[in-house]
Amino acid sequence: MTAAPAAVRPPAPPQTPGEALGLLAARRATGALRGPLGSLHLVDGQVAHADSPRAPGLAELLTGCGRITPGQWAELLRLHGPRARVGEALVERRLLTRGELELGHLGTLFDAAFFVLADRTGGVWRFEPDARHWLGPVATVDPGRLRREVERRGRLLERIWPWPQLDTAPVRPVVPVPRPSHRPPGRRRCELLDHADGRRTPADLARLLGRSGFGVTADVRRLAAAGLLAAPRHAAPAVVPAVAVAPSGATPVAPATPVAPAPDAPAPARQPGGLHRRVPGATLAGAMPSGPVAPTRSDRPPTTAAAHPLAVPDPDIALLTRVRTLLEARL
Repeated sequence: MTAAPAAVRPPAPPQTPGEALGLLAARRATGALRGPLGSLHLVDGQVAHADSPRAPGLAELLTGCGRITPGQWAELLRLHGPRARVGEALVERRLLTRGELELGHLGTLFDAAFFVLADRTGGVWRFEPDARHWLGPVATVDPGRLRREVERRGRLLERIWPWPQLDTAPVRPVVPVPRPSHRPPGRRRCELLDHADGRRTPADLARLLGRSGFGVTADVRRLAAAGLLAAPRHAAPAVVPAVAVAPSGATPVAPATPVAPAPDAPAPARQPGGLHRRVPGATLAGAMPSGPVAPTRSDRPPTTAAAHPLAVPDPDIALLTRVRTLLEARL
């Protein structure tokens, strides 16, 4: 008697944005993976764009530093956004060189992708096939490399201070107790303290100062580890979002069961390394924050980016970051 064939179990659906990205890359999909903390646009399985409310985008950096006026940007979006040609129009009108466009695009892509792929807040994820980004084709990144960079940045934040509540809570400075061994913060972190008014989150400070969202997040954790920020004592429960990936359309999926947060833990030992130093953003001159702004304590001129070495292990990323930092210093 012939035994009945064993039932074939369907593959388990992806449970995280990173798993969904890997599945879409294997299918060489084209479209947009959207979730609570932003979206990733893919072209033939390669990541072409990333957007997140936690990280300033290319438009915010260019208009904030005065390189392009808000009116010019609105006109570009109106004329070329529906055809996904904003990037080409920037080069054709000589508002940016091709190199500046690629560097700015890759910098904002890695910055936003960190928050999109590291999302554990829960919510509905969906994939929209054939969705196009308004910027148009500029440069693409391999999904495997992008996931490795996201994991590296996540490990860096854990080494600095394993307290994710700080990433979304308003930044509240505290008056430090003078100690003989206390090392004062550097110029970049002093500027964060100067503009932290107890209402602005790290994302708000990143837009105000014209810096990357991840860079500000890492500096906030460093300041908290040094005892210069009031750390929130409670956090919302962390959940693992379910992701819907279907080649024929988008199907929302309810979030998974929440996981209780771990109890507060003492500060871990500080380890060397971290992000390179960045030039203070040029957005402060034209920023119009709501409510009173904390007075600025430091009136010293900014330090040039070339005076501080990079601490990025990947030489390609180090080169791109150094050139981008030098360009930002001259915007």
